[in-house]
Amino acid sequence: MLVVRKARKKIVRPDGQHDAWIYQSPALPIITFKELVKECAESCGENPSKTMGVVTALMDRVSHYLKIGRTVQIDGIGTLKPVINSASAETSEALGEPADSIKGVKVRFYPHQPLQQAIAENGYEYQQEMDDE
Repeated sequence: MLVVRKARKKIVRPDGQHDAWIYQSPALPIITFKELVKECAESCGENPSKTMGVVTALMDRVSHYLKIGRTVQIDGIGTLKPVINSASAETSEALGEPADSIKGVKVRFYPHQPLQQAIAENGYEYQQEMDDE
């Protein structure tokens, strides 16, 4: 995953080992849902309200399938997989009901190759620009 960092301080080690940099994540602006929809509408030449309806319906369907435990694959972007964390077998027996052993439900995201490549390429160039400042 892309984590852009700004080199803040160079550490010179007295024992002759390689120098190291301390990196800090810069505060980058968040891209909102409305901004994404607006850009999508402009790129395909469609009405922004229609685009908003399609994207909202897509997200609704993705949420529905994740809610019922289905894995959702969006080609070129990635796979969303619901994951349930549960207590160990010994703890589960002590809790009684099987549902009581559920510790948490998460969604794991596995990016597909085109997205991984785009992140890697753009992130590297951006990082180089920031390091050169």
